[in-house]
Amino acid sequence: MTRPRSRRVPAAVLGAAVLGTSALGACGIPADSEPRAITEEQIPDATTTTLDVGDEGQTRSVELYFTRFDGNRDVLTTVEHEVPTGGESGRPTPATVLEALLSGVPDDAADPAVVTKIPADTSLASQPELNGGILTVDLDNGISGVQGDGARLAFGQMVCTVDLLDSVEGVVFEIEGDPMYPLVGDGETSSAPLTCASYDNLLGD
Repeated sequence: MTRPRSRRVPAAVLGAAVLGTSALGACGIPADSEPRAITEEQIPDATTTTLDVGDEGQTRSVELYFTRFDGNRDVLTTVEHEVPTGGESGRPTPATVLEALLSGVPDDAADPAVVTKIPADTSLASQPELNGGILTVDLDNGISGVQGDGARLAFGQMVCTVDLLDSVEGVVFEIEGDPMYPLVGDGETSSAPLTCASYDNLLGD
């Protein structure tokens, strides 16, 4: 069985179609009296036009460090929590995880014994800055409300939390823009960039 061959449309029919299109002008649709050239600016460039899809409202689960009493001493422990994503990577940023940590123990924490040693009135004095893998965390004076063993645990919470981020290789601290050298796990102060290993003696099982 052979397929019917397509037929050419006679020129007269094409002409009628053109006249029909022109007639639309009488119904309120304007028509050009002669063909009009389309400029390159009027043609969308499919190779460069992109749809900007933001990640507003998206969250990702991260581990935040808090403390609990293990029967002998206070230790650092983790709590899973959803935090907003942000930045070009679409992942949580140092600012988002720190703000979540500074907000206190999440309501959905599974262990009711988990607490924080970071004073409740502590907040970021400015946005954390990452330079060559070293994150500078600038806190306000609220952090001065913790001393001694509490300070070791409080700074351990912050350092271990951001140390989980792939982009962070070390952490240094400031208070209102001035450098400060926090206590590490052994009770000494350190001016070197800190990692979670600086507090490994405070980690729980």
